[in-house]
Amino acid sequence: MITPIEIKVNLDGDLVDVQTRLGCTNAAAISRDVWFAEPPRPDVGDASGRAGRIAIRLRSGEHDDLTVTLRPCEPSQLMGRWSTSFTDEAVRYRIEGDWCGEERVLSASLVSKRPPGSLRVAALRGEDVTEALDSAQRQFVVSCTPPGVAVEHLRAMGPVASTRWTKVHLGGLEVDAERWTVGGLDLFELALTVTPVPGEAPAQLRARALEVQRRFHATVRGHGLSIATGPAKTEQVLGALTAAGSVRSE
Repeated sequence: MITPIEIKVNLDGDLVDVQTRLGCTNAAAISRDVWFAEPPRPDVGDASGRAGRIAIRLRSGEHDDLTVTLRPCEPSQLMGRWSTSFTDEAVRYRIEGDWCGEERVLSASLVSKRPPGSLRVAALRGEDVTEALDSAQRQFVVSCTPPGVAVEHLRAMGPVASTRWTKVHLGGLEVDAERWTVGGLDLFELALTVTPVPGEAPAQLRARALEVQRRFHATVRGHGLSIATGPAKTEQVLGALTAAGSVRSE
């Protein structure tokens, strides 16, 4: 399987200054609220349980969508129609490498569009998120998640305030930028995608992506920006939302 590789960089420091340095402050942006719901997770020490983790994301604003993501996953989990990326009238399915620092995993995501504002209503009403899944998303969950992973009776956690800028010019690179704020978290991420070219072997794509990642990091630092350590922003937000939910339930 040869797939695109998305390379992400988390930024540290004064994020207002970061936004200004990137030319985003007065640029057109997409603002949406984001909620997450997850199935009950096994003990954090169970490596086999953490493989094949499901995350469900709801985004609401001018455009609404619901995404089911399997991350990290193994190619062996993606069988049948789920072995190849595709787009049809109802959903968009993508498989890609997901690189953040030294972490390099495979992810598979299935996105369905919804009427503007509809997912906000569902989240605020506290409705079971699983009721909002598209039929294809239900099939994806059943077909590709490991045995014992339950996806039912979920409530939305959030919202996270999201502001996104596309096609931001950073040196000779064109990147997407996104800032997430929730509770005490304020996260800023840059991302770009390395796409396979015809006839390219997996090893060649990986080598090219490693060089792009090196150049990406050097360009970020060359603009006076600091690269944060730690997991990708989604992982940080999920941890914070889950911890906040645990405190409220006590």
